[in-house]
Amino acid sequence: MSWSGAVEQFRRGDDHGVNTLCAAVSECARAQLLHRVDHQVVDDYVQEVLIIVLGAVRSGELRDPQCLMGFVRTVTRRQVALHIRGAIVSRRRMVSVEATAVPAAPSHRSPEALVALQQRIAAVDQILYALCPRDREILVRFYCDEQDSAQICLEMCLTSTQFRLYKSRALAKCGELRISAGRTQSTRPLRIA
Repeated sequence: MSWSGAVEQFRRGDDHGVNTLCAAVSECARAQLLHRVDHQVVDDYVQEVLIIVLGAVRSGELRDPQCLMGFVRTVTRRQVALHIRGAIVSRRRMVSVEATAVPAAPSHRSPEALVALQQRIAAVDQILYALCPRDREILVRFYCDEQDSAQICLEMCLTSTQFRLYKSRALAKCGELRISAGRTQSTRPLRIA
């Protein structure tokens, strides 16, 4: 097909020449682009090629109208190359899903671990409240509040020997209560007479 007439009509602003060139350029570019770029962006690239080719024809950069389709193919190949470069750059900027995955919660923060911790706390509370108030106070102040034994002795009016004796007896009672609670699996508070 001779493109000279269509190019001349286009340069003069004739609608027939414009329509002929637009249809030919679009068809040629679309055929090449369909196999090389994503289907969602084919129309965008066809428009880019059309703008570039028609601008070159209008400005006189296309000296031989018979080379129009070769020029369209060259421009289309360059647009495909730009598309591929853009895809490479965007892939480099992307972070993989594995890299952004939310790390698993530490095992001590899992729901099961929290329930188990609450159960252990409840069991310790149950055993402590089964002790007499003096023994409970000694254990809580020494082990939970981490108070110094001398401070506890002074504030509770105990000698160091009494403190060690009461503390060791309280720990022994806790052991006994733990064993008996394990056998009965009772949820009621244990009381020692």
